[in-house]
Amino acid sequence: MKLTFAIPALNRLDDETLPPLQLSAFNQILRYGKLHKQAQTSSEFYSRHLWSGSLLAHAKAWLQLPPEQPAALASPLWQQMGMHQVSIIGGEHLRITPDEATRFCEELSAFYHEDHWRFLPIRPDLWLVTKPSDSRWHVAPALDIYGQIDAAAQAEGSDALEWLGKQTEIQMWLHNHPINHHRTAQNQPVINGLWLWQDLHGRQSADFTATNSPWAQFSQQPTIALPDDFNAYEGMMAAQTSTVSDGLIFLDDLSVTAQTGDIWAYKDILEDWEQRWFSPALQALTSGRLHRLTVTTDGDNGGTLSITPKSKWAFWKTEKPFKGIW
Repeated sequence: MKLTFAIPALNRLDDETLPPLQLSAFNQILRYGKLHKQAQTSSEFYSRHLWSGSLLAHAKAWLQLPPEQPAALASPLWQQMGMHQVSIIGGEHLRITPDEATRFCEELSAFYHEDHWRFLPIRPDLWLVTKPSDSRWHVAPALDIYGQIDAAAQAEGSDALEWLGKQTEIQMWLHNHPINHHRTAQNQPVINGLWLWQDLHGRQSADFTATNSPWAQFSQQPTIALPDDFNAYEGMMAAQTSTVSDGLIFLDDLSVTAQTGDIWAYKDILEDWEQRWFSPALQALTSGRLHRLTVTTDGDNGGTLSITPKSKWAFWKTEKPFKGIW
């Protein structure tokens, strides 16, 4: 079996100073593996691995809407304005409840009743907006704005002012919303922004995917919740009635550390994965139970790192301790 670890936000920023990382097995993969660098946005990475086809079309079908219904996607978020940048954390990390999402959508629909805009929750961190006609604006998908973006980032196209007006108006509407007063009282981050965007087209290829990412909601291939560790994953694969030749383990816990800049959480997560995933997977590769092991990630330093059982014959390769960028 071939196995891929898909890990968004694996590489940190060039100007970050990380604490030492204890990653013996991962360092061996990095030392003996073949690295092919290829820059890739987060939206390209997620859509490549977690679903096939139009995300917007899947959302309409999920909500039992006709395919021709004009609509856009809407992602609730937390944002903080700086002088030149905006810091943003995506809704999947904000613990938005289904009841909160439903109330937000119902009240936004009432607020925009005269515009015939209707908001519908697909899941707590992703909503759909139905509209009387398609809008001619283009903007980055939500997955590409998390972390820090230029404060001037906005839509382009003949209807860009509509987008900007709605973004600003919704931000003001959210500012004093009772749900946010309650979240503040509970020491939870407020929902103070909504990113309107249009679509993402996926091209999923793995036979079988294990992940806890909500973005796998519309996976076209068999998908399971992430097991506790690699040994549990192997046991589940052995129990499958059909042979899995190309497995994918999608690990996205590092994403929130990139959005918050938390290097210590980043270290803890990676070192936990070293014990639960990297080390036993490398042992499975050495024993021949895996025919190929690949690690892939997104970002400016994204790409793929592949290793086979024969790769360790290249004993002359120098050690490459991972320090946050491969």
